[in-house]
Amino acid sequence: MADDILGFEFPDAEFVFALVSPVGTDTGSIQIALENGLKRFGYKVNTIRISDFLKRFNLSIDLPDDPQYDRVRSRMDAGNEACKQAGRNDFLALVAVSEINKARSLDTTTKLPTPRTKTAHILSTLKRPEEVVALRRIYGAGFLLIGVFATEEERFNYLTNDLNIPANQAQELITRDTGESDPHGQSTRDTFHLADVFVRLKGDTYKKQLWRFLDLLFGNAFETPTRDEHAMFLAYSAALRSADLSRQVGATVLSKDCEVIGLGCNDVPRSGGGLYWPGKDDYRDYARGFDTNESRRDEFIVDVMTRLRPDIPSEERLQKGKELLLDSPMLDITEFGRAVHAEMDSIITCTRSGMSPRGGTLYCTTFPCHNCTKHIIAAGISRVVYIEPYPKSRAEDLHSDAIRLEEHGEESGKGHPRVNYQPFVGVGPRRYADLFSLVLNSGKRIIRKESGKKKNWERTNAMPRVPMLPNSYLQRELIAIGKIEATMKKLGEEEKQHGNEQR
Repeated sequence: MADDILGFEFPDAEFVFALVSPVGTDTGSIQIALENGLKRFGYKVNTIRISDFLKRFNLSIDLPDDPQYDRVRSRMDAGNEACKQAGRNDFLALVAVSEINKARSLDTTTKLPTPRTKTAHILSTLKRPEEVVALRRIYGAGFLLIGVFATEEERFNYLTNDLNIPANQAQELITRDTGESDPHGQSTRDTFHLADVFVRLKGDTYKKQLWRFLDLLFGNAFETPTRDEHAMFLAYSAALRSADLSRQVGATVLSKDCEVIGLGCNDVPRSGGGLYWPGKDDYRDYARGFDTNESRRDEFIVDVMTRLRPDIPSEERLQKGKELLLDSPMLDITEFGRAVHAEMDSIITCTRSGMSPRGGTLYCTTFPCHNCTKHIIAAGISRVVYIEPYPKSRAEDLHSDAIRLEEHGEESGKGHPRVNYQPFVGVGPRRYADLFSLVLNSGKRIIRKESGKKKNWERTNAMPRVPMLPNSYLQRELIAIGKIEATMKKLGEEEKQHGNEQR
């Protein structure tokens, strides 16, 4: 065991999985499918329900098990209170880490806690982005976040029909779970898009999606990206070239024949077509030093405060105005930015190259805003796939006649088809290289053939593609030094022996 812990290879590595899903998602079937899938690789499963920790703390909140509305609501309240008292939003995730650690034994040689070989821990469920960040920092590539998607209609029906929660209370829970104003509150919306893989809870397709993900995780070199996975990765890679001061967004357009005909990101356009690239003639916002949209917004705030509250000193009007208008839609304006949005850029790229986007699919790392949506509709795009939500978008309010959000479970409009907006399903861009590349992943090299013939892959002897190493980089440095010293010693002995033979 000591050699395994201190070595570079660990074929029986642990994994830590976590689920993230909106309230009303029946994650029980997902959990069972994940457990069964892991068992096919010979893994033991340790399931940890994070909400169960709440009863350990001295909170002034009762945690009834019935009726169901009170059960769900009270645990939301208690989770918020626990994070508030701890002063950190990753508190419950750290409690789960403690739970995993306390079950470990100590190695008699190294005196270090030992890994639990071929063990997968499943945490259910995460609700705050800070929890994801903490777990990724602790477990690195061995932490896998699974986003489970179900439409709002499906979740509403589960809460009202299966859990017998009154309709008004069910809607209250759904709205609250999306994102609370409480700084220590849960925000499933901001946590969900951080997932490594996204699965759709519909029929039994989620089983195939989960088991394919596990096959990739354990080195199946013959699972290649789906069309949606590849296109979304291209959108993600396009986003990385953006120097926008606020965010990076990328988009890809596939023709109706599924060929890539457009790529775009959010950045400042240059005369002659396209966007600025780095160089001496780079006039993007970062070069200017400010965001024009935010500057214009601040001017509006000062103007409003000057007209309505002239009693406030002029030097205080901006700050006071921001405080008073904190939740106002006035702060959501986007019309005065210099950057073209990624969706628009990708569509314009099609037109510059003479390719029609009509009937095609647009993939965007973020849900399109209302300005982009009208261009998407006018361009003849038939389908939009996105990952990250964008609460500022008024797309559905303004264009309900022309777009259909799968999230809300609406049927197609009568008389003409609407543009179908769908959440992304599949391996997320952040793990694309790790799970599909043969040589560029952060783990071991994957081989498809031996002696010119296909190398067979079987679940019974499969090893993790990107294992979670149980030692730190400091320990691995010492291991490397030890290997060098042993090799040099061996070479010295061989040279000495060779010299004796020469004599």
